[in-house]
Amino acid sequence: MTALTAAFLLMTGCLSTALSQNSSRTADGFDLPVAPPAATGYYKSRGFRAGGHLGEDWVTDGGSSKGFGKPVYAIGNGVVVLARDIHVAWGNVVIVRHAWIENRSLNFADSLYAHLDRISVREGQQVTRGQQIGTIGNNHGMYPPHLHFEIHKDLSIGVNHAQGTRDLRSYWLPTEFIMARRHLGGGARNVPTPAANFLLPTVDHPWFFQRFGSKKKKGSASHHSSHQKSHSSHSSHSGNSNSFKVNRYSQP
Repeated sequence: MTALTAAFLLMTGCLSTALSQNSSRTADGFDLPVAPPAATGYYKSRGFRAGGHLGEDWVTDGGSSKGFGKPVYAIGNGVVVLARDIHVAWGNVVIVRHAWIENRSLNFADSLYAHLDRISVREGQQVTRGQQIGTIGNNHGMYPPHLHFEIHKDLSIGVNHAQGTRDLRSYWLPTEFIMARRHLGGGARNVPTPAANFLLPTVDHPWFFQRFGSKKKKGSASHHSSHQKSHSSHSSHSGNSNSFKVNRYSQP
């Protein structure tokens, strides 16, 4: 561990656990997860809403059905900490853990890509900005095809929204986060990265969760019900303002 890395870890309170964790390359910037860098030909059908929809839903300009099977890309350099079918309201999910240097400190966040038709990466794999990680899906027919995309400040969330505060203390506004960090200094440095330790639903008991990571213990938590409910009502809301249009789904 270099002196610079140790200094960054001390600033962020991560030094005590760094030695036992994975490493990844720091991000040199971030792009949007579809048609990078600027999501040309896509729009957000729904945006972030604190306490409700905790991410963004991306579909193609031609309608959500046109997007099925289209590629999904990592927004930045990082390591894949989850890549599997979670079932329930999530389906195929990929989570990439990112490290980046900003204001002379080392920062971490997770980007989540859900409802995928196919997963193209494996857990523990290093990925780079713009690398394909999967394709847009519909959670095994549960939703109209779209990418559900989140960025977590709280690294314990994973697919369990009950782990976070359901507001901007635990989440980033995805598009704003990316647009504010299109280009970053200090990219491509290998740094210790916190290992994943998520609560996941089991296949046999989707309403209960087991610990993903080095520790395997059961707990209880709510699953992704708010996301499922909001899709069934096809509501449209954006908690952020930017140049991307936000429309309601055109399909049931």
